[in-house]
Amino acid sequence: MVDVSMKVQVKVFATLRKYAPAESVQKDGLELAEGATIRQVLQQLGVPEPEVAFVFVNSKRHKLDEPLSDGDELGIFPPMAGG
Repeated sequence: MVDVSMKVQVKVFATLRKYAPAESVQKDGLELAEGATIRQVLQQLGVPEPEVAFVFVNSKRHKLDEPLSDGDELGIFPPMAGG
């Protein structure tokens, strides 16, 4: 069993919304083990890495192997297209 010691708010955007956590998790936060990385969140939600263009933690761009902290806000974005 995973020792849950932090919660992170997760928002997914555009075409990645299909991987959004349940509404209750969106409200209360995703429970994670201390030191969990962004990559581990993607795996937990079933988001394929090739579909992710960039991620932001607390409004700052981060790499997938960076650890998260309790109370962080994670935004996951697909590639953007314009016209």
